[in-house]
Amino acid sequence: MAIPRWKLVDKENGGCYHVGSRCVRRAWLCGRDPVSGRNFSHRRRWIEERLLALAKLFTVRVYSYAVMSNHYHISLDYRPKDKHELDDAEVARRWLTLYPPKDIEHLDALVAALAADTERIAVLRDRLGDLSWYMRCLNEPIARRANREDDCTGRFWDGRFASKGLPDERALCACMAYQDLNPIRAGMTERVDAPEYTSLQRRLEEAEKEPERLDEPLTPLQLDTTRRVVATGGPSLLEITLREYRDQVEWTAGRNRAPTVNERAPPTVRDPKSWLSMVASNRRRVSKAASPPRWTVALA
Repeated sequence: MAIPRWKLVDKENGGCYHVGSRCVRRAWLCGRDPVSGRNFSHRRRWIEERLLALAKLFTVRVYSYAVMSNHYHISLDYRPKDKHELDDAEVARRWLTLYPPKDIEHLDALVAALAADTERIAVLRDRLGDLSWYMRCLNEPIARRANREDDCTGRFWDGRFASKGLPDERALCACMAYQDLNPIRAGMTERVDAPEYTSLQRRLEEAEKEPERLDEPLTPLQLDTTRRVVATGGPSLLEITLREYRDQVEWTAGRNRAPTVNERAPPTVRDPKSWLSMVASNRRRVSKAASPPRWTVALA
């Protein structure tokens, strides 16, 4: 029996969540189909770009993701109260960016007209502060685009999106590591910096151009004007730096491959057994417990 979303997600205070969706029948609709031989890997980029583009419109901050051949994961900070910081014109602008009008040449006038409709703006403000609407606006366009490409109709995603609360910084970091290790567990690669469409790969790509990023805390991710994935560089829920996180993920990957090898854990892993257990716990797609309280961390 499905758990009501209101029991899983705190729509008033928000918090950090592990969310994701899976293709119908676990089909390889975003990778190479082993039966037909067709390759749909380009759809993984669609999902990556979409989830990051939407983060600029909704009240979410994306910390990590992994887009696989038949499913995807996202770790995000859901901030519903941020919707109250948006003035009416900004709500209108974001909504018309999300659903562009045909008369795009008169966008400014359309924004002004929509902003003047206070009842409509109240509805749209709530939607921009709703995690379910974020996931809806991520999944539905991907499904329609893929169906057009395949010249077919029908469901692309398997039911509701999954969600699980992440109650503290350690849980968020473990979930991020679980996601970044997904391609290694799937046998797609053995290196943490090699998989495509993972947040760690994108962070390390950016660090190649800007080495100072390695010693900065992990901040939320976004698309820049050239559609390149970059860190925001703003406030963060995490104290761990990219260098520390990379070393932690590499150590975790090594322990998963050879559990009996007693390699010294990096300083950020204070309790190796507990850490490995916490990473593995993210295999459970949803939590049956109530959503966790928001951390007592104040961010600008």
